[in-house]
Amino acid sequence: MRLTIDIGNTRTKVAVFEKHNMLFMDSYNDICILDIKKIISNYPLISKVIYSSVGFIVKKKDEIKDFLKSSYFFIEMSNELILPINNQYKSPKTLGKDRLAAVVAAYNLFPNNNCLVIDAGTCITIDFIDKDKNYLGGSISLGINMKYNALHTFTQSLPLIDDKCNNKDIIGYDTKSSICSGVLNGTVMELKGFIDYYTNRYSGLKIIFTGGDAKILQNYFKENTQIKEHLVLYGLNIILETNDKKN
Repeated sequence: MRLTIDIGNTRTKVAVFEKHNMLFMDSYNDICILDIKKIISNYPLISKVIYSSVGFIVKKKDEIKDFLKSSYFFIEMSNELILPINNQYKSPKTLGKDRLAAVVAAYNLFPNNNCLVIDAGTCITIDFIDKDKNYLGGSISLGINMKYNALHTFTQSLPLIDDKCNNKDIIGYDTKSSICSGVLNGTVMELKGFIDYYTNRYSGLKIIFTGGDAKILQNYFKENTQIKEHLVLYGLNIILETNDKKN
């Protein structure tokens, strides 16, 4: 069995895999070593671990890493690992580990297809991998909550809107609905522009939404897209398998 740990900007996600089957998944606001030990006690056949962090490293997460390194076949996600795709990103050392894992999973789901991954989390990342498994790159922009927070933080009078605002009206009838329109409809129009760009240039494009806000945004594009939850965790599992010489 394999343990995959994805420490993101906001939450930590952990999953247990038996080959390519996810047996367990949970997410944590503030994970600690006791959480990891509990998972391991429930799945004692875990023997291999991949650890990926794009968030801040604090002492308790270092303790988790040190414990896992001392007890298991352990890989830390990096651009230097062997990948089942061709990474053509020009600055691989600055490439988000989650972005790379997501396109690995997307290509595994849809081999020999052009794939566009839209990961709607703290940030919204859009990443493209072609049918010949060449990862070319993509784009990074503000996520929904970050936009709400920015409007509140950097103005004198705009209120903070929670992430449950789902008003689809283009014309806002008061300040709250105007902010909702600007953030939600603005994000949707932004994504539509990117989707149109890639669709017009690459045939048979598979468009995959993932991330915490995927359901909110994919609802605007249901006909031509799909949601794949936990895409990053699946990608990390594939990368662990690729780098495990004992397979």
